[in-house]
Amino acid sequence: MGLRRLQHSQGSQCKHGGGVMRTMRAALLDSPGSPLRIVDDVEIDDPREGEVLVRVRHCGVCHSDLGIVDGAMPYPLPAILGHEAAGTIEALGPGVDDLKVGDRVVLSMRPPCGACEYCLRDQPVLCQAAQSPATLGKAGASRLRRKGAGITQGLRLGAFAEFALVERAGVVRVPDGLPLSEAAVVGCAVQTGLGSVFNIAQVSPGKTAAVIGLGGIGLSTVQGLVLAGVKTLIGIDPHSARRVRAVSMGVSAAFDSAEETLITDALACVKGEGFDYVFDGVCAASTMQVAASLVKKGGQIILVGVAKGGTTVAVPALDVVLKQLSIKGSFLGNCHPQRDMTRYLDLCCTHSLDLKSLVTMERPLEEINEALEDMRNGVGIRTVLSI
Repeated sequence: MGLRRLQHSQGSQCKHGGGVMRTMRAALLDSPGSPLRIVDDVEIDDPREGEVLVRVRHCGVCHSDLGIVDGAMPYPLPAILGHEAAGTIEALGPGVDDLKVGDRVVLSMRPPCGACEYCLRDQPVLCQAAQSPATLGKAGASRLRRKGAGITQGLRLGAFAEFALVERAGVVRVPDGLPLSEAAVVGCAVQTGLGSVFNIAQVSPGKTAAVIGLGGIGLSTVQGLVLAGVKTLIGIDPHSARRVRAVSMGVSAAFDSAEETLITDALACVKGEGFDYVFDGVCAASTMQVAASLVKKGGQIILVGVAKGGTTVAVPALDVVLKQLSIKGSFLGNCHPQRDMTRYLDLCCTHSLDLKSLVTMERPLEEINEALEDMRNGVGIRTVLSI
């Protein structure tokens, strides 16, 4: 099957060396700590065998993006970041027969191959074929260029741009009636939050849980825990607006992480026994210490947040031994896009999952630096860019 394309209302194409060169507008990060630049001359390849080219309509701004921008996570630059995206299919590579141009889709930055050691043991996010440039250090293998120089496709998507290339396994149809601006957050925040509950912790009904950090991922975790049927659920965050939102989503109580009586007050909700599950969406030394103080004997601490490089696990080893604790990492909730994202989108259609409450602001791509500054200051929950 040959390549299929729509006519483009944005972006451009021109003949180049006998072929077609597609250029697009994108937000480019040149160096850590510098503002992103909006450029309009990035070249992107056409999709190859088994790939899809997506016209990005919306992309959420995530703490992982901010960590790279601020230099907390080393990354090959220049790069186009953005990995929480939804849009419409622009072109299909050979072999992709079950989608059509114009389909509304949400993307995953971890499209599993289905055949490697990790895929076969149900660890799709660890897929050997789906590693990011940061893991492999192959910035030169990018499918993006500007003025002849390669650009890193950030976290395999590079969706702060008009177009993104992704393998078929990383593309999931969005049901009719669900706005793409809301569907975008399924690509990271919702996958990570709900996947941490159902795939990593495998939460049982009637248990107790605490969530540290009530941003997009934290509130997605809250919604997953409500769906899982926990009997007591608390949230912890320094921002009052986020605590209020968490209460509206089902937490029994929400506490200010800056309060000196935090541990005592939180434990009082479970009669001092501790929580069966503690989800740390921040993964700083201070929050891991809080998690260790809150977890019940025999309980689980689930580390969800992307920690700053060099941060070590700050849970006393003696506690891990004597309390027989389990400490688990959760990267993208160990989600398989076709299995899990489809399920989460269905939950949105039945109103069991509230995406609208996660998206507290929409900005145009040109305001990406303002969106990052809001995130630094804890403003809102999730900002979604319109592209």
